[in-house]
Amino acid sequence: MLDAPLPSRVRVLVLGGGIHGVGVLHDWVSRGYRDIHLLEKNTLGSGTSSKSTKLIHGGLRYLEQLREMGMVFEALRERSLLLRVAPDLVHPLELYFPILQEERISAWKIKIGLTLYDRLAGRAGLTPHKKIPLSQVKKQIPSLQVEKFSTAFSFWDGQTDDLGLVYRVAASSVELGGKISQHHQVERILPCAEGWRVQVRTPGGDVQEIVTQYIINCLGPWANTLLQMSDIPVPYEAVNNKGSHLLFKDIGLRVGLFLPSLQGDGRIVFALPWEGYTLVGTTESLYEGNLDDVQIDTKEIAYLLSVWNAYFSTPFGFSDIVGTFSGLRWLPLDAKHSLSKISREHVLGETEIGKGLLITLYGGKLTTYRSLAEKIGDRLMLHAGEKNQSCTHEPKMWVKKEQAPPVPSLQQRFYTAIPE
Repeated sequence: MLDAPLPSRVRVLVLGGGIHGVGVLHDWVSRGYRDIHLLEKNTLGSGTSSKSTKLIHGGLRYLEQLREMGMVFEALRERSLLLRVAPDLVHPLELYFPILQEERISAWKIKIGLTLYDRLAGRAGLTPHKKIPLSQVKKQIPSLQVEKFSTAFSFWDGQTDDLGLVYRVAASSVELGGKISQHHQVERILPCAEGWRVQVRTPGGDVQEIVTQYIINCLGPWANTLLQMSDIPVPYEAVNNKGSHLLFKDIGLRVGLFLPSLQGDGRIVFALPWEGYTLVGTTESLYEGNLDDVQIDTKEIAYLLSVWNAYFSTPFGFSDIVGTFSGLRWLPLDAKHSLSKISREHVLGETEIGKGLLITLYGGKLTTYRSLAEKIGDRLMLHAGEKNQSCTHEPKMWVKKEQAPPVPSLQQRFYTAIPE
């Protein structure tokens, strides 16, 4: 199902089998088209789409920047939609946001932010936020040192199996007529009279060409590299925002936690229950290393352990880690802001030559992948002078769990061992 033969011609060619790539595929076939093919150099979801924090959320932290309010509003709508169309994959999760004793004033900021979060969600909201007594926090999380906090808030967001979501969207696309080829790497894009000629290396080592009018470049950190190799001007410069996570045996968490770092860097560390494990992770780290071998380093491990051990009476050490994973988020560069201030809004870079249109995606969030794919589909409709509407918001466009291919177990996934 996920290894279709290469076409010699296709109207739309999608590069990259992460959540955004399969999202574009799903969007296009939901409009009634079948002339689309997706290429993935490894296996679906093997990049950042299987290495996220596993949250389907509006982005509470983004409300610190007014320019992100529209994105939060959109994400909250998409959260509600995913809870509806894939309830076995996306479920509500209660989150606690405790306030440190020495930061009492921030309680007002968090209260205002959570109130705005609820208002933006509107009818798509989950359980409204509330202030909760520390005794309740202690009851839910006995090992948390609640004496370090002055108060705590409870609010709700969504959680998912990110790789499972990629597989479900891919299976839904194939059911509607989309085609996917894994283990095929694009080496070069060349203009031609029909649009583009795309050179693809097959698993056997041969190079085949595909002629297409539209290319959707969802390669993330590799997107600009391919353009440069193809002598195509890069629409935007971008940076890699690295997120790193640790997996521990389940300590009994039934709610998630937002834990402020004590190092004065403004970062938040998440502690979450997930798939029978305790997940601890953070984002906001610039990465400039090998894109094909992104791993957590010992400094990042020590950072996460230090935050955990500052708050819990049951400390974790290196020997307690059962898995690690790191992913990269490809963000359009804004020289005026630090990494934490760079907008999380997506940007679409366009390259148009003759009949051909190449769209390169920068940024994008797991939560809003579907609405972003719809925007890309609408852009293709405008270019083609056609009007077919996206239908991925309709449950009938989604296959059920039993119709999707089995998702690799955690032991079979792309999580790395602890560095020496």
